[in-house]
Amino acid sequence: MAAIAAAALLALAAATAGAGCGAQDGGAPQVSPALAGSPAAQAELRPLLSRFANGARAERVALEPELLAFRGRHASDDLARVATVHLAWIALERGDLRRAEALAAEVEAAGRSAVGDLARVIRGAALRRAGKPRPAFGVLRPLVSKMVDAYVRALLNEEVTAAAMEAGAWTQAIELMSVWLREADDDRRAAVRAQIGAQLREVPIDHLVRALRDGRATGEVVSPEVDLRSLVAERLAIVARERRDVALAKELLDRADAALGTQRDAIFELAAGAGAARVEPPTVGLLLSTRTAASRRRGVEIATGVAHGLGLLRPGSDARLVSRDDGGEGSVDEALSSLTAEGAAVLIAGSDREQATEAAKFARTHAIPVLLVHPPEPAALDGAFVFVVGEEPARSIEVLAAALAERGAKPVALVGGDADVQKDAAPATAGAAGAATAGATGAAPAGAAGAAGAAPLAEHGIALALPCDGTFDARALRPPAIRGVVLAGDARCADQALRAAPRSVTIALAFEAAVAPPPGSLVATAGIFPLLAAPSGALPPQGAGDPRATPASGAAAALAAWLATHPSPPSFWAALGRDAGVLAWAGVQRLPKTGTEDPAEVKARRLAAASAMSTATAELWTTAAGGFGGRRVLPRVIGYRESGKAR
Repeated sequence: MAAIAAAALLALAAATAGAGCGAQDGGAPQVSPALAGSPAAQAELRPLLSRFANGARAERVALEPELLAFRGRHASDDLARVATVHLAWIALERGDLRRAEALAAEVEAAGRSAVGDLARVIRGAALRRAGKPRPAFGVLRPLVSKMVDAYVRALLNEEVTAAAMEAGAWTQAIELMSVWLREADDDRRAAVRAQIGAQLREVPIDHLVRALRDGRATGEVVSPEVDLRSLVAERLAIVARERRDVALAKELLDRADAALGTQRDAIFELAAGAGAARVEPPTVGLLLSTRTAASRRRGVEIATGVAHGLGLLRPGSDARLVSRDDGGEGSVDEALSSLTAEGAAVLIAGSDREQATEAAKFARTHAIPVLLVHPPEPAALDGAFVFVVGEEPARSIEVLAAALAERGAKPVALVGGDADVQKDAAPATAGAAGAATAGATGAAPAGAAGAAGAAPLAEHGIALALPCDGTFDARALRPPAIRGVVLAGDARCADQALRAAPRSVTIALAFEAAVAPPPGSLVATAGIFPLLAAPSGALPPQGAGDPRATPASGAAAALAAWLATHPSPPSFWAALGRDAGVLAWAGVQRLPKTGTEDPAEVKARRLAAASAMSTATAELWTTAAGGFGGRRVLPRVIGYRESGKAR
């Protein structure tokens, strides 16, 4: 126990050199058993050290007045140095590194002793935290495995390992991790394993492989919880799966089979070649997200649309769809790699910006075309294999807010929307760049995908942003005398807001508000979307914002085809999924009818699919454009139309 170990500092007078910190390597002088505190001082200091050894950081810092008082009362007693070195430790915890070094140096100046070695630990830690890892490593390394007190040993092992890491001494760092894990107290070992696991992510892979080969990660014990090999093997297994590194997978099975734990099955499949990239005719991969409730809902709608776009519900369809989810907080790379292993030549992903950005990176790294249903971060748009089908949710909100303002329906409130939309709706900072608003035609050209290029929504007349997580309260619309409301949430949110909103406000429905528009409301449009059934079988009027929209007969046929297999009109995410499915099919339908794992042929077929999608033309639902037109972002004009008579 730490409390028992702390009492060792009170027994220095009776300790021999070997019972303290031991003789130093290379014939260095032995530790001096110089401290011989009085019985009264020992009795007074013992409970203080016990509390220090067992306390958390705040409890240790709180002991400073009592340690100062002890040192004042026993200034001539040898045990005053024990109090001083713990005061140095408290200064270290406070971040007062100069005071920590000064107090530690004061103790060290009295000569080598066990308490002097504790002072060296404090001084080394202060050097490391001051950004001097190499000198710190030189001070701390000789003390490893020579400290008696468990709480001192814990500090030493953590600091010397960090110093080795920061100095880039990777081989020594791995050796020290093994010592740290082995010497950790049982009640701290889980936390130490977590710290080491995080540090191993910073160690170059070749050093981890070398450690695995020479056995440095093994240590002298084989119990998994105290053996570094399991952590090293886990890190290398993750790398092997991310990189689809079959050779590394085979080496892991050969050298660390028993240490792989839950990773073993995946590594076995990879080593057997199950993870090798291949192309099967004609296969499209779909990545769903389970990270949030919104992304799960979007994922279901996207999947429904993709299946429709690929014609999977039609008899005799040749298309093949394979799907994976990202496991909540799981690896997007891992899920996408699994889809390529199943033969997908084109991938569809990105139900939110985060997943879309990761998928875009995968497309560039693996040279496989990926259709993104949500725009990624602007910097991720690079590369010949990244195709953006989707639209920023904020774009329809901008157009609707401007249209409401033109009609005098302002100030405008925004109800619902994802976190990015709510953030953009916050008041704009001084000097923020404005974006083009809707003109007299009710249209605004879609800008480059990505939030960074759009002005904050406050620039478009939105004075109030209200979340829609719970029951919507109409009283929230009264203080600023709101005249217009943009509904940006899902159907549940939109329905609540419609029921609660005063009749005096003008309603505008953004893309995700999949509810029947009230008379006199404004509805965001893109291409022939939204596809809504009109009263008495009449078609809704075409949006003023998109003069190139598909003729009415096209909208009617599209809606009829959808309703033949679905109970309600498509949501915006389903319509985007449908368009992604149509474009994906254009990419894979003319590929060879036999599968291949030949790397050169896989590369050629992926490139052919990307080229076909880039130039394909088709009737799409969410844009009047017939395809990418040789570009990588689907052109789209966002407009609005008015529904029926005044509300």
